[in-house]
Amino acid sequence: MKKNILFFALMFASAYSIAQTKLSLKINHKLGSNTFAYNDTSYTNLGNKINITRLEYYLTIVSITHDGGTVTPINKVLLVDAGTPLLDSLTSLTITNLEKVTIALGVDSSLNHLDPSTYSTSHPLAPKSPSMHWGWAAGYRFVALEGMSYSVTPNRKYELHSLGNVNYHHTTIVTAGVTTSGEKTIELNADYLEALRDIDVSNGPLDHGDYGNNIKHLDNYRDHVFTSVEGNPSVGIEKIKKDPLKLSVSPNPVLEGGNVKVQVSELIENTSILITDLKGSIVFQQKITATQLLISDLKKGTYICTVKKDGATLATRKLIVIN
Repeated sequence: MKKNILFFALMFASAYSIAQTKLSLKINHKLGSNTFAYNDTSYTNLGNKINITRLEYYLTIVSITHDGGTVTPINKVLLVDAGTPLLDSLTSLTITNLEKVTIALGVDSSLNHLDPSTYSTSHPLAPKSPSMHWGWAAGYRFVALEGMSYSVTPNRKYELHSLGNVNYHHTTIVTAGVTTSGEKTIELNADYLEALRDIDVSNGPLDHGDYGNNIKHLDNYRDHVFTSVEGNPSVGIEKIKKDPLKLSVSPNPVLEGGNVKVQVSELIENTSILITDLKGSIVFQQKITATQLLISDLKKGTYICTVKKDGATLATRKLIVIN
């Protein structure tokens, strides 16, 4: 009897492993039609002659769509260096036909304001040198792009360090992937000249933040940088609103079990408030139907309050509960 149980258990495990398909992500780094290389000179669509000396960015693999519209969350964050080939093993799952991949440039608000020192040194969100983190309030640099411009003043340095929860957007790309020996690879081309589309870097700039050229910079990643190897473009979710939503929580700190007033500057349709602990676990979630709401019974700890709409983050605040 025990032998039969062991036999069927082994058969089940074997069938399960056969049904699982390894899914990976490959990114082909490009400058126009050429393979990307640091210090190579190229021309932007505005005719600016430039090179790139640093290009690092966070890429979140949000989900895949497969087998007739089934959406499977992935939620894996990668730190990409354009000078290093990227082939990352994402997961193993039961899949026959890949249809779409949804990605986001940057770090979701549920992770963007956590302490980098809590991660192991090999983790993408751990402290890096040069740094990809800009402190708790700002969070991580979504992209750090640096180089030289030769169009007006020789050897003019430009920098675009772009970030901000309001600039975190999902983009979806139709792709069947590449199947080799039973494994599937999502293969994307990334043309980094498109990251500078319609941004004049002939005389700089040195822009660090979540406004102006930085907004355009991140919009370009959403809309223009990534395509599938089949040639399918990305389809980005438009920004919810141009001006950031204002979010306040008070009192802050609040006593354990006390009432917290959460207030937004205006009502936006289909928004929700999420409160997560420092591990990223959701402890409270509710649709926003009024500009003010009261939350109580939170235990001692540090939390992140986030307003979301359609996967996009509109505002975030830190909340501390004491006793």
